[in-house]
Amino acid sequence: MKPLSILLAALTFALSACATNSGATSSPPDAAHSSRNSLDWAGTYEGVLPCADCPGIKTRLTLRQDGSYEVASEYLERKAAPRIERGQFVWLPGGNAVKLEGEARGQQFAVGEGRLAWLEPGAAPSWPQPARYVLTLVSNPAKAAQSVQGTLESHRWTLDTATDANGKPLAGLAANTARPVVFHFAEGRLNIEGGCNRSFGGYRIDAEGRMVVNRMASTMMACDPALMKVDDDLAKLLATPMKVEVAQGEKPTLRLIDAKAGTLAFSGQLTPEARYGAPTRIFLEVAPQTVACNNPLTGATSCLQVREIAFDNKGLRVDPPGAWRALYEGIEGYSHQSGVRNVLRLKRFQGKTGGDVYVLDMVVESGGAAR
Repeated sequence: MKPLSILLAALTFALSACATNSGATSSPPDAAHSSRNSLDWAGTYEGVLPCADCPGIKTRLTLRQDGSYEVASEYLERKAAPRIERGQFVWLPGGNAVKLEGEARGQQFAVGEGRLAWLEPGAAPSWPQPARYVLTLVSNPAKAAQSVQGTLESHRWTLDTATDANGKPLAGLAANTARPVVFHFAEGRLNIEGGCNRSFGGYRIDAEGRMVVNRMASTMMACDPALMKVDDDLAKLLATPMKVEVAQGEKPTLRLIDAKAGTLAFSGQLTPEARYGAPTRIFLEVAPQTVACNNPLTGATSCLQVREIAFDNKGLRVDPPGAWRALYEGIEGYSHQSGVRNVLRLKRFQGKTGGDVYVLDMVVESGGAAR
């Protein structure tokens, strides 16, 4: 059989005569820099491979992390629908090529950075390979997951609607407007607030584009039953992987979807880190009473009276504190209660116009008169 005929048989997956190397099995641990362990090889590859009696075979091959594959072959200038075949693949010794088993058994592909190449029988999986045999990466789950995670972690997500599998509102979540449910994603962790308790745990985006949440921990407060139901409903929804749909733009949106359980829809707002860059962490003591001040931008007003304090590596306060001053800028996320002194842990950012931007990170102390 001529090489081109062999290739045709290989690409149509119709002749078993080309499915040699029957003794090939999954390889032992590979060398340090093989394609298998040094490349993000999982994904979908496309290209047009040679055909003996047509302009080419449009080929779409997907390799998955779980060792499964799917290949679609469409003969150009023919009216037949694409042929879809599935199965498992194994890595050949050396970790630089894969062999398809199952419906498309016997076909081998060299694996390179962002590309595959169909291998003629006996060909080495080295590069370069003939261009006519090359399929190019068009979709990479790892990179897609990184992109989704980056969007999740650069926004603060507020729940807008919650519906069940039939599109009807989930009453326990939809009615909770006084304390909106907010999802915070950061460094592979998810923090949820808005119900009775704060919940937190790890998360990841899997190869199917779903959010998988680890078993979450939470604070242990007792609250109004309606708020506690918010916690219960969220825990049930997040117990199974949920498909992630993100739409960026002027008003970013996030949808978490489980076909059987329901859908959570969020609106997003850029985090301070995304807006301003890396912050400096400081501690400010806020006096119980505000003071009259003359804001350079707004004129006469009242300002928080603050002074900077410090703590040593054991968490003990270091004296003396800084001098009291009026804080013109205000503090994002902080609502002052007259007569109450607070010590706040803040993130301080360099604003785009040159001034400082303060964002509340944590209330460290709360009490009466200043020391």
